[in-house]
Amino acid sequence: MAAQIRVAFESRDMTSFGALLADDARWGDDDAPNKCRSRAEVVETFQGLIDAGVSGEVMDLKTGPSGVLCHLRIHWPDAAGRTGRDEIFHLYRIRDGRIIEIRPYDDRDAGETALSVV
Repeated sequence: MAAQIRVAFESRDMTSFGALLADDARWGDDDAPNKCRSRAEVVETFQGLIDAGVSGEVMDLKTGPSGVLCHLRIHWPDAAGRTGRDEIFHLYRIRDGRIIEIRPYDDRDAGETALSVV
């Protein structure tokens, strides 16, 4: 799964990334204004960022009991406006071969702690 995540990001192919997601994949806290609660919403959000010129570079991936931790370096073009951090850690929680949840973390330690929890 880690290799498939890397390929989807490097190719900027949201169709491939969407195929990795469960139908009811979640991204963001329940009180977040831009939370996603389905495969379609996650893909639409990522595609919107790509369309605005935002790109992400996979720095490294680590697998563990909870899924795959992805360290991303984000490139924000001037035209898109800066709306986030330059580096983030996404924990892709996996069940039955599909990503069921995307949890963002601000630092590696927090992400790795979450990755080790079953």
